[in-house]
Amino acid sequence: MKRPSATGSLLILMIFLVITVPSCKKDSSAWKPDVLMVMKPDSGLTTQIFDFRIDVPNLPKTHEEFYIRWDLNEDSVWDDSFTAYPTTTHRFYKKGVHSVKAEILTQDGQRILVNKNIHVDQGYSAPHAAFKVDPPEGNYMMQFTFDASSTFDDEDAFSTLLFRWDFEGDGVWDTEPSSNPVAKHKFKKAVNYDVKLLVTDPTRRTTTLTQLLLVNLHDEGIVPDFKWSPEEATVKDTFLLDASATHHATDLSRVFAYTWDIQSEVVYGPFKDPLFKHQFWAAGMQTVTLKITDQLGLTNSIVKEFFVVKENKPPVPKIQVSTPYGNVSTNFFISAWPSTDDVTPPTQLKIRWDFDGDGNWDTGWSFEKQLFHQFTEPGQYWITLEAEDEGGEKAITKTKVLVSQSTAQTGYLLDRRDGKYYGTVKIGDQWWMSDNLDFRTDPKMTLPMLQKCYEETSGNCSAFGSLYQGQRSVWYTAAGKNYCPTGWRLPTRQDWEIMAEHIPAVGGRDALMVGGSIGFNARYTGRGSFQFEYDSFGNIKDTVYTYEGLYKEVQFLSVTDRPYFNLYQAQYYMGLQRNYDGVDMMWGNTQGYFYVRCIKEE
Repeated sequence: MKRPSATGSLLILMIFLVITVPSCKKDSSAWKPDVLMVMKPDSGLTTQIFDFRIDVPNLPKTHEEFYIRWDLNEDSVWDDSFTAYPTTTHRFYKKGVHSVKAEILTQDGQRILVNKNIHVDQGYSAPHAAFKVDPPEGNYMMQFTFDASSTFDDEDAFSTLLFRWDFEGDGVWDTEPSSNPVAKHKFKKAVNYDVKLLVTDPTRRTTTLTQLLLVNLHDEGIVPDFKWSPEEATVKDTFLLDASATHHATDLSRVFAYTWDIQSEVVYGPFKDPLFKHQFWAAGMQTVTLKITDQLGLTNSIVKEFFVVKENKPPVPKIQVSTPYGNVSTNFFISAWPSTDDVTPPTQLKIRWDFDGDGNWDTGWSFEKQLFHQFTEPGQYWITLEAEDEGGEKAITKTKVLVSQSTAQTGYLLDRRDGKYYGTVKIGDQWWMSDNLDFRTDPKMTLPMLQKCYEETSGNCSAFGSLYQGQRSVWYTAAGKNYCPTGWRLPTRQDWEIMAEHIPAVGGRDALMVGGSIGFNARYTGRGSFQFEYDSFGNIKDTVYTYEGLYKEVQFLSVTDRPYFNLYQAQYYMGLQRNYDGVDMMWGNTQGYFYVRCIKEE
């Protein structure tokens, strides 16, 4: 193919320009933007927010967007650069006729100015409340400063505002209205306060602001300090912790109490004496916190660390027996496994036994920790255990058992839920526990109020056994549950009546007590009860627990009840009293707390 000449190419280009250029100029000059400024509302008050929008109804399809900038303050200075957003908002703080101006820039470079007047009348708004507290938190002996100077009002001068304070947040104003934005206050006790500020402007419009203020017992003026001696010591040594250097920076009249928090141990105190002696049970770095409390209840504390050298301490022997009460036919199960040592594991502790506490060892040294022993004569015996660790340190402990002349068949059981042992005795064809049950129930896992300790003291559960609420025990059993050890259950009225057939008509109480012929080993461990207190609307406001009869009587539970009888005659139980030689088999308080002797399932 023949290529066109240069002259021919130039002629073609000129023809193209003649055709296309005029048409482009025609499109550009034919479009003129039709710009509208829309206001909502078109008039209003100084308290309102106005909305502004620019519309270009005849925007060609070839133009995707346009750009706008605003002058809303009438200062002939554009408030911002061009933006593609067609809307904006503004509040006018002064009344009058305001001129709003906007400039529109199209994509092809056209600029259009539009303005519009808006009539704004005076409006009135509530003040904008704000305040600071100095110090932001502190103790109740300090004076706090409340400063609301940063409060302002859109229409009124700051000097026309009135301030009022409720420092305790109790709904009672502690100050009268005042033009002074600063107030001072000292609190009477250390709690958290909701401090409230009320601000009123001349038009009686108000604003309240509440801030939480923490008023505590911490006093930086108290300077706690302590030293210890000896500076280097072992776990066998006694440290003297001396806080005599503690003082108050500005008040020499302060009197202090000293509380010592020993890492991984317990809290000791408060003490009046700044000197405290302590022997650490563990070696290594020890953290000791000294808390100082003055006569005003104000506190401060200090934490120090020092190293305790490891040294072999004597073992801690412990004896576990199946029951503390038995007879001449009882084969007591005795264990030393609870024994511990700071270095030697229990398996490597050597032990020996003196069963009757006469000072003569009945066994040689051995690593065996469990055995059985039967006493041939009735009496009181102190079973004595001596343990020796790998370092040759020794220690002795003892526990008391009572052996009666009864020949009732006995045994023991282990409650694997908590590792506790209980004696057992056969009465007729029934096997009964010969110790009070002490299984501590969890209210979250079982039933609230089911189990209690006498006078709410856990040590009494260990000493006497647990008390169990009658009605809740019935509910618990009816639900198919059982808090006795596996293979044992709660007794019924019939169970007690069958056992009663073996109780002598004369001296029945003594036969059931510790050392008695039946081997039941009852003790006067008391009883309990509860009652609800109600408010005037019939709602429960409190639960009152009562415990009585310790060393005077005892009541044992059955799960037989009479739900339609008076609650004081609805729970069947077996009881013993110090001033009555017989045995109570009767109906009692369904809201009572009873001791439990489980019976073996058939």
